[in-house]
Amino acid sequence: MDFRVLMQERKTLIDKALDYYLPREEEYPQEIHRAMRYSVFAGGKRIRPLLTLLTAEIFTPEWKRALPAACSLELIHTYSLIHDDLPAMDDDEYRRGRLTSHKVFGEGMAILAGDALLTLAFELLTDNNKGPSEFDSVYWQEVPPQTKLDVIFEIAGAAGVRGMIGGQVVDLASEGKKIDEQTLEYIEVHKTGALFKAAVRTGALLAQADKDSLRRLTVYSSLLGRAFQIVDDLLDVEGSEAKMGKAKGVDAKKEKATMVSLCGLAEAKSRRDQLYSQSIQELEYYGGKADQLKKITRFLLYRDY
Repeated sequence: MDFRVLMQERKTLIDKALDYYLPREEEYPQEIHRAMRYSVFAGGKRIRPLLTLLTAEIFTPEWKRALPAACSLELIHTYSLIHDDLPAMDDDEYRRGRLTSHKVFGEGMAILAGDALLTLAFELLTDNNKGPSEFDSVYWQEVPPQTKLDVIFEIAGAAGVRGMIGGQVVDLASEGKKIDEQTLEYIEVHKTGALFKAAVRTGALLAQADKDSLRRLTVYSSLLGRAFQIVDDLLDVEGSEAKMGKAKGVDAKKEKATMVSLCGLAEAKSRRDQLYSQSIQELEYYGGKADQLKKITRFLLYRDY
């Protein structure tokens, strides 16, 4: 199947599942549910859940069992964006071409919407899912309890102080300062890379992948996460505001530590290319089974938005 057709089909499935898992807008109290849905359905590419599903598919035809966990990662990612946009953090007015959550619903409701998405993510991971919907009965019940616990541990670690939060702390503390490459790598690995690694490892865990595969995919996803952050840095300089749906040049204005500010555009692109080649090399072991994962890797690291 054509890569873009497959990605659209999977994205549609993910969107349907997210719509099912999220509270309805008309459910009381309506304002918080509107705020949650506003950000979740703001036009994201669903990169993290796609990585989870494509990884699971390498090992099993029952890849749909990874859907609740994949959606939980998207909810965590969205919560992080809501909080990242707040005046106390990046103070952004637009994301994906729309006003940010706090500009529409106010700061207090935006904070609560982020909190609600984070807690809902773990509700999905712990629910027995015995309802009538296909998103319950087919995809989650057959996952062994220990595997569910392993996935919860994986995702919680990636979202916490040893993962995404830790990276954001160092990123925030580094604004306006000269930092070394080791500190920058910490930001890349934790702020962005942690959820990428969790997305890939979650797919492998739910598909009962062997230890050697977990090791290979951990290396692959770590390289991908670092490269993805470098691409974000590049797009902030060279990207199209119309395509990205947000202003560029923000990193320089806020004196953020990035690969571009530390090493320059040419070296940043060279590092991206090196990380891409290394990540693809880790996938060669799986032959054609990893073709779609290879294609999404290239798409992510050479995108223009």
